[in-house]
Amino acid sequence: MTRKLPIALMLPSLTLLAASLQAAEMSAPPAAEKPAAEATTAPAAEKPAAETAAAGTAEAEAPEEGGRVVAAVVTPRLFLFDYFDGVGEDKTHFLERYDYREAFGGDTRSGVYGDVDLDVTVTEDERDVFVLERRGFGEHNHRGSAKYNTDTFGVYGNYSHYRSATGGIDYLFSPGQVAGGILTGPGGQQDGSGPYRSFSDDAARFDYSIDRTTYAAGFKVKPTALRDQATVSVDYAGYRRDGNKFAPFFLGESGNVQGGGWGQERWRGASLEVDERMNRVGLTVSASPQKRFNVAYEVSFEEFTNRAPELQVESHLADVGVALPAGAVQADRIASLLYVPDTQLVSHGIRASKTFNERVVVAAGYGMSWLKQDSFSELELVSGHTKGEIANDNAYLTANMLVSPGVSVEGHIKYANRDNDSTYPDALISTTTAPRIDRINSMDYGVSASWRPGYLGSNLTLGWRRLDRERDLTFGTGGQAIAPAQTLYREDTLSDEVYLKWTARPATGWNLRVTPSFTWADETGLVTEPEEMFRLKTMLSYAAPEGWVVSGFYDYTDKQNGNNSFSDGTGALSYNQEIDSTLHSAGVSANAMLRENVNAYASLYWMQDDFSSYLFRTDVQRWNPGVVFTLVDEPNYQVDSWVMSLGGDWQYSDKLRLDGSYTLSKSSGDVASGTVLDSIVAATGTTDAVIDNTLHSFALGANYLVNDRATLRVNYVYDRYSDDAYDLLSGGVHLLAVGVSYAM
Repeated sequence: MTRKLPIALMLPSLTLLAASLQAAEMSAPPAAEKPAAEATTAPAAEKPAAETAAAGTAEAEAPEEGGRVVAAVVTPRLFLFDYFDGVGEDKTHFLERYDYREAFGGDTRSGVYGDVDLDVTVTEDERDVFVLERRGFGEHNHRGSAKYNTDTFGVYGNYSHYRSATGGIDYLFSPGQVAGGILTGPGGQQDGSGPYRSFSDDAARFDYSIDRTTYAAGFKVKPTALRDQATVSVDYAGYRRDGNKFAPFFLGESGNVQGGGWGQERWRGASLEVDERMNRVGLTVSASPQKRFNVAYEVSFEEFTNRAPELQVESHLADVGVALPAGAVQADRIASLLYVPDTQLVSHGIRASKTFNERVVVAAGYGMSWLKQDSFSELELVSGHTKGEIANDNAYLTANMLVSPGVSVEGHIKYANRDNDSTYPDALISTTTAPRIDRINSMDYGVSASWRPGYLGSNLTLGWRRLDRERDLTFGTGGQAIAPAQTLYREDTLSDEVYLKWTARPATGWNLRVTPSFTWADETGLVTEPEEMFRLKTMLSYAAPEGWVVSGFYDYTDKQNGNNSFSDGTGALSYNQEIDSTLHSAGVSANAMLRENVNAYASLYWMQDDFSSYLFRTDVQRWNPGVVFTLVDEPNYQVDSWVMSLGGDWQYSDKLRLDGSYTLSKSSGDVASGTVLDSIVAATGTTDAVIDNTLHSFALGANYLVNDRATLRVNYVYDRYSDDAYDLLSGGVHLLAVGVSYAM
């Protein structure tokens, strides 16, 4: 059974990043620099002062009406760090992966490095006309932005650079740990003692890192420059990814592969270079001709380029199911592994809306796009697959009518169509084990009614929605092709959903939201789609007149699907695939001003992911007419994740402000049960069998106002990550950041 990790399992790394950024950012300025009421609207850990006061040292004097004021703050900083415990210098533990640091001398385990923050603000007529910001956390983690804004024109630009590291931890187990998970014979060789488990690591011990740089720019011509009739904007966005990553791959059966033979070098790993670019430019024109209606047109062009060299291997074309051209002889050819093609995407869209008698609003839109593949591997060229193109078009229509002051109704219909116009020879289809998706067409429509009854400040919305999706699939007709009955993939999905939304303000300061919904489906194309699903979202908050705020939420989703079935090669035996997935999440938070100069906050978050499905196994390939499946177990995956945060700030004096926070993140549970769990434990111990990790993050900060133009800022962070399932990932880090903000 394969199960993706829930998003909550990423919380330790996300918490780590938040704590690191919080420590590196400058804390909020002293109370003397801003009104006390404003200083207590949010704790320092939730809203770093670098984003509110730009690490300034003293407020600029209020400009005279119509005047211009320029404020600039520069903050040079030194960072001292030390990664301790863990696996040593030749490997990377968890914290080093997502919080990559490098000292002046190149040491990534401990040392000192520096960086500079910069803030420039030009204010005119009580509006920020120009804002420039730069935040630096070292060579491999920094970002910046700039914007210029007037009544008639606006322009902006921003960038972000971040590095993460991985690799070098000997995590190289084969997926085939459960009997029947990897087949015998062609398509899955055994080594004589059970499923083939060995993993040949061509990359050996190697450190891997990926640099991600995103950037964007654009400008807007506002309606005041176009007689209040239109707006024109041009936007550019792009990213680049550079570095290398560990890449596992699966070789064919030919005995000529590296001189190996059956099963000798099937699962392999290598260092794969990463060198990718994406650039997108878009134009948007919106107008309101004579204020009669609103219309907007968007067009964009996006290009993805992969500049990394291809990883290639010699292989017989017949091994991958490619028919040789007429007159050709069987010979070794070069085939690309892990190939990522270049692509181009062109998109158009138009939308319009109009209001009738201030009671009816109608909106409609239409869009289309073309995704084209621009490069091909040698294998694709030989097989005749020389065109990669997918066309999409979509349209929508919505109408909202105010029936009475307390009642409104709304309806919508959405259409979407995806056509696969790529070339795909029959010879290639017939030897694959999955169908080709030729077309996906969907209709989404529904109605809802809203009522404001006038008591408890309530608003009720009752709605119904239907999703009708059709797929055109092409299956192979011979060779090793899987027949339609032997898959869990179906051509049709038809589902209905009813939902209720209730919001209320029963008393001053109280806010309540409850949203239950139920979905049922007569047909589902995928087992991941719900045959039945109940979903509940709730939220309750209270803001006291004294200024403290408390809020909580609870969300629940239960999804089941037993619609889809598959059969053996003859169709004599049929098997249903039952899926049951339950997700709980809940949280509570509080923020209070304990004293006039003390602010505190606390929060607790919990999520549980519970998933189960039938485990079938076989020792014969699915396409084989003699295939027989055996129901082994119903393994269950259940993981709980917790995050608790405490923190606050204290304005000790007019010159000194202190803040601190503590965050505990924990995820634990079993990735399987029964037969699957026993097989994994026997092969790898607890490494692949359980999830059990804990992250402690502790941060302290102090700001001292040296004089009217300088503020000393000191921050300290301690992080400790412990992984009881895979101890090589455990480790900790100390970080001390010292900086001085100068107001220019």
